[in-house]
Amino acid sequence: MPAAMEFTGRIETIRQNAALMRQLLQDQQVVVCFGQRSLLSFFLAGHLGSDQVAGAFTTADEALACLTARPVTMLFCSDQLERGCGLELVLAVKERHPTLRTLLLLTRQHRAARLRAVINSGCDGLLLDANIGMGAAISTVQTVARGGTVVDREIVDLLRDASRGSHDHDHLQALSSREQEVLTLLARGDDNSAIARQLVISVETVRSHVKHLLLKLGARGRTHAAVLALERGLVDWPAAHGCR
Repeated sequence: MPAAMEFTGRIETIRQNAALMRQLLQDQQVVVCFGQRSLLSFFLAGHLGSDQVAGAFTTADEALACLTARPVTMLFCSDQLERGCGLELVLAVKERHPTLRTLLLLTRQHRAARLRAVINSGCDGLLLDANIGMGAAISTVQTVARGGTVVDREIVDLLRDASRGSHDHDHLQALSSREQEVLTLLARGDDNSAIARQLVISVETVRSHVKHLLLKLGARGRTHAAVLALERGLVDWPAAHGCR
């Protein structure tokens, strides 16, 4: 049960964050699929402009059909839907449209194996609804929209606890200071060109570092590397910019 929270004093911040959300998503085409109609209505009214909404649904089949029929760049969905399951929806979307950005809102507990399957599929953001009032939604959307990966800290702790004793990460090769810098920027969502500019190195050098990172982490790709880095505490959580 999440701790009680007083929202009265946060009304203005909530309004400002809603405006910032619209700004962050101004160039996106978003499909929203929430099981609670009240939450869906609130999100559409306060956080997205009409030209940003490619579709709004309460069932997995409707959302998947829209994603197939229309040009969409992002999916926001909850785990609980009126029909279907948000976790299964993300798995299906990532299988058919691997580059589409996905953000999954978790409203109840799930088995670690199911959460790990969603993360391994390439889900770009997992957020607990209990943390939305703390401004976590803005930080998460910022990172996901720019190509990064965010997994709520409590989810990572759960996965770490579930894997403790069954996986030994002590054999991991130590990362060099430069590899650590590249990994931090990669997890933030920067592409190779952006990383090269930030670190004042060539794109080819960045590619080489990324290749070595994937090998050292045992990662299948950039998104998996970012998740592993978060899970193992190798990088800090992406911080929010411009929100309170």
